[in-house]
Amino acid sequence: MSGNIDRRGFIRSLFGITGALPVAQQMAEAKGQTSFYWCNFKTGQVGFPTGLFVPEERPGSLMKLVAAAALIDEGLTHANETYECTGTYNVGKEAVHCQNAHGKIDIVQAIGRSCNIYFAQATKRLTTRAFLAKAAQLGLDKPCAGRHSGAFPVKPAESSSLHYVLGLAPDFKPNALQLMRLAALVAIAPGAKLPVLHSAENLDLLEQEKPMISPLSAESHRVLSAGMRLSATEGTARKLDVDDQLKIAAKTGTTPHGNKFQSYVIGYFPVDKPAHAFALYAPSGTSQDSAVPKAKEFLFSTTWP
Repeated sequence: MSGNIDRRGFIRSLFGITGALPVAQQMAEAKGQTSFYWCNFKTGQVGFPTGLFVPEERPGSLMKLVAAAALIDEGLTHANETYECTGTYNVGKEAVHCQNAHGKIDIVQAIGRSCNIYFAQATKRLTTRAFLAKAAQLGLDKPCAGRHSGAFPVKPAESSSLHYVLGLAPDFKPNALQLMRLAALVAIAPGAKLPVLHSAENLDLLEQEKPMISPLSAESHRVLSAGMRLSATEGTARKLDVDDQLKIAAKTGTTPHGNKFQSYVIGYFPVDKPAHAFALYAPSGTSQDSAVPKAKEFLFSTTWP
């Protein structure tokens, strides 16, 4: 990509680099490939530089953003409360692991370093119903940019919310555009309006979908924004923008897929005056090995308007 990503990125999404292809053929060929999307907060325009296929997969640790918002807004924790991460923690008969022992860690650090054990302990207080209610407020049960919602639980079990919090539940698979919109809703101010997201050539969506209002409180907005910024500067997404040129806030997520992994990274920038959100899905590899370096290539291959 080069030049004006708003227009050229959209044209690439329709025609690719080898000429015009039917949309159905493009989408079939794109399955199993890296997918990248971006949106402009002011106009609502969405770019599809890698094609029109939109994956619907388990989101992994991206759902810690939803869990953190629910914990704060339900009054179940506060920003200064800490939990001890020793690298392993048992929830009933299930062992939860972190790659590193983080020691005492608060909610902002837990987002930035994607600490499974913090969230395994903190969300013992969080019901599945409360988690999914916050997920719905954040648009994870609603269409986005003309694409239907990915799988959202109709009758979830009333047991522990842990598998939803870690983004591993098989009946919860938001699509990549919904996840991009999640990043955008974190970026804007509490109570602010996000316009209907749409492609440059699909203006009829403005009548079919509704603008979303950020459902976050001032405190959950502060916590999520600080956690995503920490992720981009010191945490799991720190290799995304090592020189801090774009001033990104981000969140990563990795899930097992057979005997391999698949991963996401979502985010927004610049943090001081958010203008764009993005999402990248990598069908193979962890977020640090695959999604983050691939997203970096896209983010730095153009001049952002």
